[in-house]
Amino acid sequence: MAIAWDDSFAIGDDGIDADHRAMMALISRLQTLTSGLGDGEAIVSAISQLRNLCFGHFIREEALQNRIGFPDIEAHRLGHQMLLKRLDAVLNHFAEGSDQIRVGILRTLGDSLATWMVFHITRGDIEMRPYVEAINRKRRGSPSRRRSATDHRPLLGA
Repeated sequence: MAIAWDDSFAIGDDGIDADHRAMMALISRLQTLTSGLGDGEAIVSAISQLRNLCFGHFIREEALQNRIGFPDIEAHRLGHQMLLKRLDAVLNHFAEGSDQIRVGILRTLGDSLATWMVFHITRGDIEMRPYVEAINRKRRGSPSRRRSATDHRPLLGA
């Protein structure tokens, strides 16, 4: 499954949407790297980058969910924890495993991450859209003042 950003994935928070774009780009890169069972160092680097990006993104996203009163925070948080554990396990298996284990991991990794990402956004994150839109409407003094709901700086003149 090829993965690419589509505007229908946007939840309306500039920071979260930028994270999602970056995560999809890294997953797409992993798909390319793993399709040919290529450079192990590049693969480990991409997985590590994705894991680090996800870690920071999940903190920001869960903070946003708390602020907007998102009703399904715990289930969402569990999904985040499961992905981080999976990425950690992949990194550990890749570092410690045999070539056969590495090949097995690589054959499924890119596509399974792409499937997870699309499912997570379209079945979970997208449900935040109306909450984020409500916050953006409240914060926006004019169309030119659109901000990320994760931006805590006070509005000028507010």
